Amino acid sequence: MLERKMNIIKVIQLLSDTGILGIVIFLFVAWFNRINPAVKTKIASNKSANQREVLGLLDNLASNAVHLLSSYYEMPGDEKREKAVADVTSQLKGLGHSVDPAIISAAIEKAYQLMSGTNTRAQAKQAEYNAALADTEQAFADKQAQLDKQAATVPADPAPLNVPEGTATTEGDAK
Repeated sequence: MLERKMNIIKVIQLLSDTGILGIVIFLFVAWFNRINPAVKTKIASNKSANQREVLGLLDNLASNAVHLLSSYYEMPGDEKREKAVADVTSQLKGLGHSVDPAIISAAIEKAYQLMSGTNTRAQAKQAEYNAALADTEQAFADKQAQLDKQAATVPADPAPLNVPEGTATTEGDAK
């Protein structure tokens, strides 16, 4: 064991005498001060680039889903949102990406806000559909009010006719 320690000390003295020990120490310090942080930064930037790529893909998928679902006029807005989130989530999973549903929902909302800021054909048709639906509902409400008013003014049992007793009967009258 003592012989082993002596050999290690001789190797260190040899490296020190030739200047190689200084170079090894310099490289070791340089690794931890310069190269290691540069490698960590490169790894972080690659991760950021991948995240930017996934977020760009998410924006495109969300925009496509919102534009597609905007033509489903009878479907309520909450159902459209749920379907859009489900569609985009399944598409991302199919491409091998896992994204938080809250981020997907935010992307759907962003796509909707961008689309609602412009006048699209689907928005014009949706407004037309909503106006026609409101008119139809109002017509039904007016007709129901008219029927209710008519039912309230007509007595349940009509009163008999007030015919004077001296009136002559006509053909077909019951005697």
